[in-house]
Amino acid sequence: MGKDDLSTKKRRKLTTQTSNDAKLSPGDVYKRVVEFEESEAQIRSADKDACLFKKLCQDVRQIFSDVAELKAKGTDEAIEKITAKKIEASLILVALKKLNRLEKVRTRAGRDALHKEKQRVDSTHLLLQNLLYEADHLDKEVTKCLQFKSKDEEIELVPIKDFYRDAPAEISRPDITKTDEHQQQLARLEWELRQRRELAGVCSELVASKERVAAAIAAARSRLDALGPHLKDVLKATKPLQECLALRLDEKRAETQAAALLPPPLFLLYANAGAYSDVLGAKNVTVAISGDEDEARRQEQVTNEESEVVLSNDSDSDLDNIDEDLRDSKKKRHHRTAKISKEEKAEAKKKEVLKMHPLNVHVTVKNSDETSLNLVFSYMIHLKIVVVKFIMNVSKPVTGVSAADVLTGDCVLTELYVGDTGSDSPHPATAYLLNAAGISEPFSHFISEIGKPYIWAQRMCGLDFMTIVSGENKSNMNIQPCQSLSVASVENFIFTLKKRLKARVELMKELQDLESGKIVPSKGFSCSLKLSGSLTQWQSITWHEYSQAPSTAHFISENLVTEANMLYRAIVTRQSAKLVALVAVCSDYPKKAPLFSLTMHWNGTHNALTNDDIRDIERVINTDWDPSAKVPCTLSSQIMKLLTCLDVLLESMGSPEFPPDKVMLQSVRGRNRMKPYKFLKQGAGVFVQY
Repeated sequence: MGKDDLSTKKRRKLTTQTSNDAKLSPGDVYKRVVEFEESEAQIRSADKDACLFKKLCQDVRQIFSDVAELKAKGTDEAIEKITAKKIEASLILVALKKLNRLEKVRTRAGRDALHKEKQRVDSTHLLLQNLLYEADHLDKEVTKCLQFKSKDEEIELVPIKDFYRDAPAEISRPDITKTDEHQQQLARLEWELRQRRELAGVCSELVASKERVAAAIAAARSRLDALGPHLKDVLKATKPLQECLALRLDEKRAETQAAALLPPPLFLLYANAGAYSDVLGAKNVTVAISGDEDEARRQEQVTNEESEVVLSNDSDSDLDNIDEDLRDSKKKRHHRTAKISKEEKAEAKKKEVLKMHPLNVHVTVKNSDETSLNLVFSYMIHLKIVVVKFIMNVSKPVTGVSAADVLTGDCVLTELYVGDTGSDSPHPATAYLLNAAGISEPFSHFISEIGKPYIWAQRMCGLDFMTIVSGENKSNMNIQPCQSLSVASVENFIFTLKKRLKARVELMKELQDLESGKIVPSKGFSCSLKLSGSLTQWQSITWHEYSQAPSTAHFISENLVTEANMLYRAIVTRQSAKLVALVAVCSDYPKKAPLFSLTMHWNGTHNALTNDDIRDIERVINTDWDPSAKVPCTLSSQIMKLLTCLDVLLESMGSPEFPPDKVMLQSVRGRNRMKPYKFLKQGAGVFVQY
């Protein structure tokens, strides 16, 4: 009953409050409630409200548990208690809602305070940044003022001692300037200005003098230009006299003009070879220049312009001009260019690296029988080497295949000097230049197209690449031609080449006779006049055929025979016996005797490795020659000795097929049963053992 009285009292209070509030508008009521809750949220403690909130939540849980227990009982009294519990729980929920509103009010107030504090901090930070910027600007201005340099500091003034010594007293004023640096600087500037005005007057006088001299030179040049046509008329009038006296003045003048366009190495070659030709006469050596002179002039002009650009790069003003030109050219290059494939770029690079000078030098060396070798010297601009092409001219037609091969230009020039085959570039930088241009092929791949870079050709042009390898400055690959080296090399080369041509002509005649079956030994060669064997075949063979023969293995292993040798096969027969001789003729024949490797086909196959007699014959033919003797060791003499040794070998065998017709003191001798291969010219001739 007490609870009912309490509820009735609350209803009365609410009714009285509602009656009092009825006088206010709803907006004012809401405003007053909001203000009351905001003031209450500031007054009340948040921690206490949190504890109250937890306590109310615990009461709600307790009420819910009590209601659950009462519902389980199901009595009338329990129903009444449940109703009371519901009312109590509703009141607690109202209190929870109020606590929630108070917390939200506190949260909103905290956010507003935080926002105001952030705004205050931001304004303070902005003010700090402005102050720092102003301080930095002031520091820069102070530094700029401290680093300020006046224009007069850039002027190079005369030393102070010279100033007081040379300047007049009204300018120097030593009593004032020696104690005041500012006045001293002003006095020195004034003295510098006076000196420069005097020098400007002298310069103007010199310029006027220069103009007068230039005018005099121009007048003299005009007179000389007017004299040119008259000189041409005089030269034209003297042409009949030149023809009568066999003078080559016009040709020499044209050659001299062309020689001025040659690169330095070829110019040295032309000058020294021409001088040697003048001494020996045109019947021995002739020198000429061929090629496109207009292209040579254009190329020389381009080279001169490039050198001028390089020299002008030393000054700053020229550098600025070049930069401006480059900028202008870049602005103009706005149009699209045609696309170039990688293959075309690689081919263009290869052509540029292998580019040759437009002019060539022709040196023709003639022999006494009108046999001549025309050498064409060309200079490779980027690789800095000289290459040679050659044309062989024979006075009479050559019969026979093997005889014609020895007179080809390649064969004549191979190993003209020991080890110089012209198969690779003598310049150490060639491989690096090819790699830099993206060319994977070696230089030897292009020799058939451009010519051979013989070492003697480089030396004739004054180029010595050994200075790069052995010199101190290995980075400098631009070799300057040497005049003394060219002079010595030209004379030695022409002398050596004439000897080689003479030897090859004689070898050609021998090979012609051998191909036709004739054997003509050299004069003074002593041998038996009765020869039963005969030369049935003579032909040239390849290196593959020579190297596959078992009888040549020891020559190849000892490096006595290489691919550079001229290789031949000779077949000598006598009845059923056949002797096959593989002959290797070296490049400097007849200075070195040819090497014979023999294979005997009679009662089996025999060679020097399996038969002592064949080995003895090889020794006699290959080594029984005296280099100091007057009688040279010719190929025909060796073939003649081979036929003689074959007859001695077969006749000393005691076979009825080969009856003896030569005088032998002993057919065999010693443990090795050596045959008498040595011929002594006593009476009709006798054969003895060595």
